[in-house]
Amino acid sequence: MKKSVTLGFKYRLYPSEHQKEMLNHQMFISNQAYNICLNLKQKEWEKNRNLEKKERKYFKPAQLDKLVKDGLKERELPFKTVVTQQARKNFEKANKNMFDSGFGSPKFKNSRLEKQSFTWNNQGFKIVEKNKKFKYLRLWRENILVRFHRELPENYKISSIHISKDNGKYFVSFSVTFDVLISENIDISKAIGIDLNIEDIALSDGSLIKTNSKEIGKLKYQKRMLQLQRKQSRRVLKAKKSKQKLGSNFRKTQKKLNSTFTKVKNQKSDHYHKITSELSEKFDLIVVEDLKNKNMTKKGGSRKKGLNRSILNTSFYPDEVTLAFVQFLEYKTSMLNSKQFLKVPPHYTSKTCFNCGNINRDLKLSDRVFKCSECGYSEHWDVNASKNILQKGLKSLVNFRL
Repeated sequence: MKKSVTLGFKYRLYPSEHQKEMLNHQMFISNQAYNICLNLKQKEWEKNRNLEKKERKYFKPAQLDKLVKDGLKERELPFKTVVTQQARKNFEKANKNMFDSGFGSPKFKNSRLEKQSFTWNNQGFKIVEKNKKFKYLRLWRENILVRFHRELPENYKISSIHISKDNGKYFVSFSVTFDVLISENIDISKAIGIDLNIEDIALSDGSLIKTNSKEIGKLKYQKRMLQLQRKQSRRVLKAKKSKQKLGSNFRKTQKKLNSTFTKVKNQKSDHYHKITSELSEKFDLIVVEDLKNKNMTKKGGSRKKGLNRSILNTSFYPDEVTLAFVQFLEYKTSMLNSKQFLKVPPHYTSKTCFNCGNINRDLKLSDRVFKCSECGYSEHWDVNASKNILQKGLKSLVNFRL
């Protein structure tokens, strides 16, 4: 059976100085179009807030597009219509998320930040072959050099492209839709349960994989990052007391801090990619706990400060700082390799005896070996939890009877 999958493929861009100016300008235009839409919506809300529902009037997409173009023309800013339309669509999506998902109201975009981007649709560009390692992105009659470190899937369709800038480096992300074959037959002998921990990943077959999340970048970069953060903190306090704007030295230091943080993030991301690729290729069914970092770190205060930092640093699930281990594992298993990936409730997986099902509620974090008082079963705490996770996953499968 075939399944249609949409994934993002990100590549490094190497534009010339002239091409950088063009890309930077379109990023600025995208921000301005987004800000114009936000300003118009705020005015719309002020007019409608005291009116009845029947009397309220709202902007249509075509009206917003025209007002955005008029605003840019008044300021004599050259623009691409596709960029302004995509910026309007991004704003409408953010505005919708405010009501549907509770993400908070959209905020005005700052064009002085290091991270900038704009979106282009699926027309008006072309990927041109150069050699095995590089290709050209043909856009606006310009050949922008792209480092193709991996090939796109067969029979793919590009729905949109997203060009971004981060710490002076340029990237292009292709939103690609393609078909994958889904295997309906699962080999239970190749099923595995995974218990995620701060220091290692426990598998239900009894093996442990070291994550080294504490050590990645710690010795080389942690001291440097702390020095830069303290320097920035002193400058912010000084600026507040003197009521002056932050100067160029603040921006230079922030650029160094962002660059250092990106190096640590990339090291961690690369390490997790290698682990998840190996697991997704080896097993037909992978079961993990449906954990939430927010719930794991919201209690404890200063007593849990070190543990909370380690949980967030390990990045089992998405957070603001790093990419997600489980997210990698999920799309590689279910989308790329057409295998089964399940999430199960995490309740009592660590405190339940896999052998007899007895729950030891007095178990503490310091007890790394699980010992059952009822049947005498003894196992590594995390391995016992991973076996319980696999058992829950197998029970949840409709066509499998334990």
